[in-house]
Amino acid sequence: MRALTSEESGPNDLELRGTPPGLPPFAELLARHPDGIFVGAYSRISDDWRKNNSKKAHASAWSAGKGVANQHRRNDTSAGRHGLIIVHRYTDNDISASKTDLVRPDFRAMLRDLRAGRTTTGYRLDGIIAVDQDRIERSAADWESFVDALTKKSGRLFWTPSGSMDLEEEGELLKSGIQSLFNRVESKKKKRRIRDWHQDLILDGLPHSGPRPFGWEEDKMTLRPAEADFLAWAIRERIKGKALPTLCAEAKRRGLTGSRGGEIKPTTLAQMMTAPRVCGYRANRGVLAVDGNGAPIVGKWDTIVEPQEWEAVCATFGAGSTYLHRGPSAPRVTGKPKTVKYLASQLLRCLNPVESDGVQRLCNGSLNGSPTRSARSPYTYRCSACNKNAVSGPMVDRQLTRLLLAKLSQAQVTYRKPELVWPMESTLKDLADRLAGLEQRWMSGVVDDEQFYRLSPGLQAEVRKLRAERARWEMENAAGSEEPADIIRRWRSGEYDLAQRRKILFDVFLAVQVKPGQKGVKRPDPHRLKPVWRR
Repeated sequence: MRALTSEESGPNDLELRGTPPGLPPFAELLARHPDGIFVGAYSRISDDWRKNNSKKAHASAWSAGKGVANQHRRNDTSAGRHGLIIVHRYTDNDISASKTDLVRPDFRAMLRDLRAGRTTTGYRLDGIIAVDQDRIERSAADWESFVDALTKKSGRLFWTPSGSMDLEEEGELLKSGIQSLFNRVESKKKKRRIRDWHQDLILDGLPHSGPRPFGWEEDKMTLRPAEADFLAWAIRERIKGKALPTLCAEAKRRGLTGSRGGEIKPTTLAQMMTAPRVCGYRANRGVLAVDGNGAPIVGKWDTIVEPQEWEAVCATFGAGSTYLHRGPSAPRVTGKPKTVKYLASQLLRCLNPVESDGVQRLCNGSLNGSPTRSARSPYTYRCSACNKNAVSGPMVDRQLTRLLLAKLSQAQVTYRKPELVWPMESTLKDLADRLAGLEQRWMSGVVDDEQFYRLSPGLQAEVRKLRAERARWEMENAAGSEEPADIIRRWRSGEYDLAQRRKILFDVFLAVQVKPGQKGVKRPDPHRLKPVWRR
């Protein structure tokens, strides 16, 4: 897509701030207009869709800032009609005034300059002009702050296209207060309409607005086969323990990119796999959407996996990594602090005798892998504590594989698939019902916003925690119930990646003790290894 030129796109929001181009210094301007009324112009727009949608912006031949540019153009016209001279432009683009947690930088700068009586570049401020009062405020605190700053110096006015307002007069102040109250009511009605619209989409099982999600076509309902097949495979392999880099490498091998054309990276893939829509569920502001009975609402789009698989894959990540709780720090499948490069690292334990405070004891330090220059043994496992016990890496890995497969072959003879029944199911259902009841009372207006946002976080956290525990329990027990014959087959075929093989080893062995080697003996000796089996 061809980039827009500056002539085509018009000014961006950064060019609509500060002193207007070509305005002379204030001393010269005052000499030209000794009776001039010098004002600041404020412009704000809540949602600049051109800034957030480059395709639509290109089609409209405008880039970011069109909305605030239109407002400043009307401010210029009004200023000319009222005989005002605009000496500074304050612009808050793509910032809603109705959201109390958003900071409006230029609104704050305008208040600062009004209190000082002049702009930071030295121009006197005799008032402020805007296209409407609601551009300035959507809350009582905003309007009061503006009035206090404007009336700090007597005689300054507030202008709109309909004329000026002297906010020092009781009548004007009362009229503006009524308008402020009306604006707040309208803001709340708009927020409720938007919230109701989103809720209607959820209840109707329809997809949300926004870009196409990975795995679906542009209609967000029909699966895109290549992407959906990969996502289903990735979810199931992640449940089995595969590491994210391994899954991303497979996406690259298949020639897949994200829905916006970017490379699929671990963080991105974690969001794709843990998005509720893969199993037909829907989330709203980080909370799973449920019906009046506490059951998740199922959408009408085609699904990729079953809900049990979605819950299981979410349980493989830390809470901060899932779609509902974005962030880093996924836990490792072995429970170790970081991914390692060698199969038996941290599983091996040193039996070298050492002396500490005059007492003879066994070292018991862990042996970790490290590369060497030897062609016969390209890596070794060496004790990280005493640094005096080392053993050939390839020999250890071969011997542990033989021991593991022999143990699994014996286990297959007496294997019986266990029944999985999670003991906390009734507790989870009770909490989910309570949360659903609270949400229903909130949506019907019985519970106000303050009560809902005070009571719901605790219930939501408990429900999320129990759901994650259930999925983790099911995943761990399902992994533990995998037939030994299947593990042997997948191990030999190379289907397991390093993280999965390490997890299996840690499940079978508590530790593998390594005896010290004999001096002068270069041939690797598997008898130095003594396995400690997990019962």
